[in-house]
Amino acid sequence: MDTPIINVFMPTYEPHPQQLAEALDSLLAQTEPRWSLLIHDDASKKNVKSMIAHYLEDPRITFARSEKNLGIGGNWNACIRKATAPYVQLLFQDDLWGKTHLERGIQILEKNPSVGFVSLDHIYLFEGNMENRTLYRELREYKKKHLEAGLHRGNAFLLWWIRNELVPNVIGEPPFVMFRRTLLQSVGPFNEDMPQFVDVEYWIRCLQKSDWYYLKEDIGSFRVHPAAASARNAESGAGIFDRLRCFQGLIASLPSGPVRKEAVAARNRALTTMARKYFNRMKKHEAVPIKGSGGSAFKKFCLRHPLLVARASMSALLYRG
Repeated sequence: MDTPIINVFMPTYEPHPQQLAEALDSLLAQTEPRWSLLIHDDASKKNVKSMIAHYLEDPRITFARSEKNLGIGGNWNACIRKATAPYVQLLFQDDLWGKTHLERGIQILEKNPSVGFVSLDHIYLFEGNMENRTLYRELREYKKKHLEAGLHRGNAFLLWWIRNELVPNVIGEPPFVMFRRTLLQSVGPFNEDMPQFVDVEYWIRCLQKSDWYYLKEDIGSFRVHPAAASARNAESGAGIFDRLRCFQGLIASLPSGPVRKEAVAARNRALTTMARKYFNRMKKHEAVPIKGSGGSAFKKFCLRHPLLVARASMSALLYRG
């Protein structure tokens, strides 16, 4: 067996057997064969190992299981801590890669030494009654109109993103972002107590240390369905304050100067958007989780900046869009 040039990690939790098999088959079909795969299960009640038994006959594929539930970020971190190859890639249990996904991503990283991570574009597969289909379609249209293909300087792109209030998530979902292992080591682990913006918060840290490359070609499919974590978070309201936490962490990491001022101004503008989401859920008598790190961060921010929060809340309440 060739020495792996890329470590692929699949964090699983209560996977659907057919979706899991399709994801694994898309890896086996790759034109780049120099990969290893660790399937790391997050204490599922299902017998995941039995689902993948015949895949384990491939010496490139191994399986591990945590004894207690680590959560999304925790499971991702348990995976990437085991990375040894030059390049690293997450593959989610329900997503599909095109045959050239690994080959194209590795080629880009090898040709661009300043690039620490590369995003490969993809389509969205909708299953079930998904109310947020429009969000994904708008994201694709936004990227077509506003995002240039190719290399982006990290600090310059971060400033552009700050001015856009860190929305939308144009870098994308982790199974379509390939890393240099050295960047992961420099940036550190994912934030394990951030339910919704765990990837966005990580991209912010990556851009402060590396350039980024965008391959504007659809090479794979991201599955959108009611059981997915993003759909569950949208329904429960979990992560509604995550963008504020992203801004606060970013502002704290920046030295005094124009970029920090831009970040503060963008955070202040974004407060109104977050307040609208909060009040909309309240009007619908939907849950708005306040417990946990996101809610705690929001409460602390309110105590420190009461006038700023009051202005944002008033703007949100008067909004008629």
